[in-house]
Amino acid sequence: MPGSSGPVVGCISLEPWDEVWRRNQHFAWQLVEQGLVSRLVFVEPPRLGERPRRWSPQPGIQVVRPLLPAPKRLGGLQLAGVLLRQTVLRRIDVLWVNDATLGRHCVRKGAQAVYDVTDDWRTFDNPPYIRQRIVSAEDALARQAGTIVCSEVLAQRWEDRYGARPPVVQNAVDLSAFKDVIPHKLDGPGPHVGYVGTLHSQRLDVDLVLRLARELGGAVHLVGPDSLDSESRQRLAAEPRVHLHGPVPASEVPGWMTAMDVLVCPHLVNDFTLSLDAIKAHEYAAAGRPVVATPTSGFQLLDDAGIVVAPAEGFVAAAGAAVGGGGPAQRPTGWPERARAFSGCLLDPEPACA
Repeated sequence: MPGSSGPVVGCISLEPWDEVWRRNQHFAWQLVEQGLVSRLVFVEPPRLGERPRRWSPQPGIQVVRPLLPAPKRLGGLQLAGVLLRQTVLRRIDVLWVNDATLGRHCVRKGAQAVYDVTDDWRTFDNPPYIRQRIVSAEDALARQAGTIVCSEVLAQRWEDRYGARPPVVQNAVDLSAFKDVIPHKLDGPGPHVGYVGTLHSQRLDVDLVLRLARELGGAVHLVGPDSLDSESRQRLAAEPRVHLHGPVPASEVPGWMTAMDVLVCPHLVNDFTLSLDAIKAHEYAAAGRPVVATPTSGFQLLDDAGIVVAPAEGFVAAAGAAVGGGGPAQRPTGWPERARAFSGCLLDPEPACA
């Protein structure tokens, strides 16, 4: 219900508004659609050399790509934050921060702000100066803002670091998109095994994917944005049973998932992936296909006969045994319900979300 009398929210997003929908876009859309906020300003990551832009994907949401006035190492994020505070964020009631390194510079003194933590970026394999930038930003937000996290692992880490346990608001799934879905047509002999999500060398166990393709036979389909390093990409592309399909619009994700004989999540198990509540864990459950995952990214906490959590050494055998089996029995939570829980923490962070 765009145009309601609710508050105006500004979101500092880690990702742009595009066709590959993530947590920020789902929550932004639902907050406006349900009338939980009157208007939302969605700030995309600024990039050096790119011109600013503004557009509206739906009434009540304005997407802004701000100017990055200087390289980050020369204070570009701080300058961008000042410009945002003086312009598109000047009249907001609540600041929703997802990108800590920019968001810390967008918080107005005394204003309401909440940091929504979706990944433990300080555990990611970044150069030391980037890690320090992230830690410094999160330390500042721990003083300036309330906190929401997407997983129990993150809640425990924030309690260990900052002495307060933040509320957990997990991800969800667009249940309406899975109604009357028509599976995508896949060519070639099966079994067809699929991974749907961003391909990243620090998340995806490339060795395990290659072993799965070579030992199981059939085809392994990797569907999603490609953020792989060049070596990983070349290794996967050289395997004829691995098919790199690239990103697909959010509306096509259910068709890809329901086309698979088995849905897999062959993630590396490390401090970064353990912090995740992968959206695919919720979407896979909605697809109704058998699921096999390594014990990370939220899958390790699921208890459902249709979801097999297996270590790398037993993964291929588990995937083979899952072919022809049943999918998860539990019905996952949809974005509308989850957005209402999120809005409760975002708009009223004291005391639950402080």
